[in-house]
Amino acid sequence: MGMGNLPHPSLHRTWVEIDLGAIRDNTAAYRSHIGPDRLLMPAVKADGYGHGAVRVARAALEGGADRLAVATVLEGQRLREAGIGVPIQVLGAAFPEEVATAVRYSLTLSIHDIYIAQLLALAAVEAEKVVPVQFKIDTGMGRLGILPENAAAAAREVASLPNLRFEGVFMHFADPGDDAYSRWQIAEFEKACAALEAADVTRFLRHAANSAATFLYPEAHYDGVRPGCGIYGYQSPAWLADDYPLRPAMAWRSAVIQVKDYPPGRHLGYNRTFTTRRPTRVAVLPVGYADGFRREFSNRAEVLIRGRRAPVVGLVSMDYAMVDVTGMDDVDVGAVATLMGEDRGDRITPERVAEWGGTIPYCITTGIGSRVGRLYLE
Repeated sequence: MGMGNLPHPSLHRTWVEIDLGAIRDNTAAYRSHIGPDRLLMPAVKADGYGHGAVRVARAALEGGADRLAVATVLEGQRLREAGIGVPIQVLGAAFPEEVATAVRYSLTLSIHDIYIAQLLALAAVEAEKVVPVQFKIDTGMGRLGILPENAAAAAREVASLPNLRFEGVFMHFADPGDDAYSRWQIAEFEKACAALEAADVTRFLRHAANSAATFLYPEAHYDGVRPGCGIYGYQSPAWLADDYPLRPAMAWRSAVIQVKDYPPGRHLGYNRTFTTRRPTRVAVLPVGYADGFRREFSNRAEVLIRGRRAPVVGLVSMDYAMVDVTGMDDVDVGAVATLMGEDRGDRITPERVAEWGGTIPYCITTGIGSRVGRLYLE
């Protein structure tokens, strides 16, 4: 296959393929698990975990999602500008200069500090709108949020502000795999909710469960769940129910740019971390750490070429990586290398790629660079 035979002329020499059907099916699996009566609010932050926020959002809505969650006001604005009209929750903090934009685009802000609520009220009055707000309760994540013991006072403060409607409260699990700590977080969350009710704050939404907690803690389903990584097909046997298999939505591929034969004793790559010990055929791939193919993959990762495994040799550089294709005489310029995904019956999973990089799968997908082409498959 020559370089002119890449799958689409708009793609670069390295590209990802996004299976929108997998996004829909994974969302439907969560819908099936929680039933029809609870809200399903997938997280499409960080450009849909690197998959493309707008396309992911539409596929998730087709799969049964009711709302969407993002991390920033700008992420929510981009979804609105793409024509997405469902409620959008901004999970992260808003800066003062973003408050008016949130009102303009009908985004639901999470209140972590009453100062933002005060600014939001001013912007809502100016826009002649009544806007919903939700409290992020810090039950043990130790990041953003209002402490449970301060929730009632914060709610009374919001109630005193014009043009704000208190809509709900939520929390985030720090370590769903730790049963004792997670149940302590649930208890802290329920204390905050009880304090709100005691302060005559009633009829508010509650949501807590992320991808793993949705399966591990049914009692944390409350009024809805917020799956993130599960929508994209990352899964762990520790928490995924066998009845709800998830399908990875992303494949990552590159095309061989050069093939060379080396005798024994040749050094390959920066810092000479790999030396050939036998006659070695090497294929060069136009993908490097600037594309998200991490330097940690050096001399550790593998790729699939024509269904066979080829180990990465030498240091991954900014723009290129090398793989050992000794014995693969049919590998030539333009041959497709699968960095993540399936090829002829074999598969490199996101979890395995993350293991090579010493990280987690969504650190890999969100780190794939902008010069990597995107190909959407229906």
